[in-house]
This record gives sequence, C-alpha cells and structure tokens, in this order.
Amino acid sequence: MSSDSGVQVLVRVRPPSKGEEEGDPIVEKISSNSISILDHTFTFDSVADTTSTQDDIFRLVGLPLVENCLAGFNSSIFAYGQTGSGKTYTMWGPPSALSEDSSSSEWGLTPRVFERLFSRINEEQAKHSDKQLNYQCHCSFLEASIYNEQITDLLDPTQKNLQIREDVKAGIYVDCLTEEYVYTMKDVIRLVIKVH
Repeated sequence: MSSDSGVQVLVRVRPPSKGEEEGDPIVEKISSNSISILDHTFTFDSVADTTSTQDDIFRLVGLPLVENCLAGFNSSIFAYGQTGSGKTYTMWGPPSALSEDSSSSEWGLTPRVFERLFSRINEEQAKHSDKQLNYQCHCSFLEASIYNEQITDLLDPTQKNLQIREDVKAGIYVDCLTEEYVYTMKDVIRLVIKVH
C-alpha cells in the first residue's frame, strides 16, 4: 500500500469457521481490490483473501508503514470488525504469539512492524554513524469506547475518561496517556502482556 493518500483501507477475508465450511462462501475476493458479498461488489485499496499469510499482510501494510514512520509521517493501523472476524489474529497472531519466547513466524502485524522498525533504526544509525542521529520509540495503549465516548489508559487503568487534544507542535494526542519507552521487540511484548 503506497503512501499517496491519508487513509487506506485493506480488507482481509478470514477463512471460514468450522460451522461455515460446508456452505457456499458469502464473501469472495474478485480482484486485488474488490470483494463480492451476496452479489454486491465493494472496492477498497487492497483485499487479502483467505490464503493470505501474516507475512503477506505485513509486506502489504507493515513495510510501507515503517518506511513512512522513518520518513517522519505519523502512521496508524486501525483494525475494525465484529467479534470473531480476525482482528486480534491479524494484529497480534495466535495467543501463543503474545509470549516473550514466541517464534516470529507466529507474529501478527504489530510485532512484525516493531521488529522491522527496530531493525531499520539500527540500520539508519549505522549508516549515519558520523551524525548525531537519535531515535526514540515509545508505546502507549488505550481503549476507546466509541459508544460511551471514553478513552482509558491501559498502562494505567486508573486514568479514565482521557481527552483528545490538538497542539501545533505535538499534533493530535491523548492528554495524560502513559508512554513507555521501548528499545526492543521484547520490551513491546512485555507491555502487551501487561495490558492484555
């Protein structure tokens, strides 16, 4: 996915569940950017079908995201869908991927993005060792309840009903949201385990 627009939409069609395997598929990928649902066609920036691997999703979404970050652009991934649609699996991988000794082959999009980000930071610092190049990475985790219009800090659950603010220097941010510095993928996984 290129960086030529502000928001891009990728649809990932999950494989059928055990109860769905016997019937005809309801959702079908009909092109690289279109799906058909009950004879209605919908077009997106990109469509990943049921055979797409975690690595395929990373190459499509994660690699450009990391490069955009290193070029100075704010980047976000927002997973949306009903319960059981595969959001957590796509973003993190299976439950076993959320352990400190998990294999990177199990990882979903988020761990792969962080691993690539830390690798690229090391490359950039080595390439520009003659300059004072300094990168800082920090994580924050929040839960936004759309229906209740509440934001909760998952690193400090006592911080509830946080407010979204906008600042000329800082851009858009959540006021009083806890930020933890991270230096390795293991640091990120420790935080995820803490908030999970």
